[in-house]
Amino acid sequence: IPASIQNLLNVTGSTILNNFTAGYGAAAVAAMGIGQKLHSIPMQMVLGFSQGIMPLVSYNYASGNRRRMKRAVTFTMGVIVPVVTAVTVFYWIFAPELIGLFMKEPQIVTFGQQFLRGLCLSLLFLSTDFVAVGVFQALGRGRNALIFAVMRKLLLEIPLLFVLNWLVPVYGIAYAQAGAELVLACAAVVMLRRIFRESSDQ
Repeated sequence: IPASIQNLLNVTGSTILNNFTAGYGAAAVAAMGIGQKLHSIPMQMVLGFSQGIMPLVSYNYASGNRRRMKRAVTFTMGVIVPVVTAVTVFYWIFAPELIGLFMKEPQIVTFGQQFLRGLCLSLLFLSTDFVAVGVFQALGRGRNALIFAVMRKLLLEIPLLFVLNWLVPVYGIAYAQAGAELVLACAAVVMLRRIFRESSDQ
């Protein structure tokens, strides 16, 4: 159920984002599309890590090997964080060149480099959030995963799209996801620490 709701809200969020972008012309739409495709590469890698550790977390939790469960999570974060940090820096520095690989029209490059920089800021926070949701699902804590799914889009990202589009027209919408993921990453750290503490007491 949380995964289904998350997919539904993802479509809703993308529709709203595209509608806002369309208001600034075809160049903005093309630039946002390129930025989202580049952003999806590291995002899918993070998603793969978060889903890949789910069996390891659930098996060790069920067998009572809490120490190995925690090591799996911390090892995953130890791999993901440096990689997404490097990707973020790379995307930020070479944003014009990366957009130019797809389309060299000056207006698209101008829009695209700002969109990509805004989108890539979410990667570090998104990795923490995704891993936490994977842990929730592995431990059978569907309610926590559902809360994060609703918070991500319905309570945070979609309202931020409206606010940032009003405050910073054109470019503000690219930073909505980063703002939402920052809040969720903080909540994820708190929840993971609580789960680890509860596991240590058992």
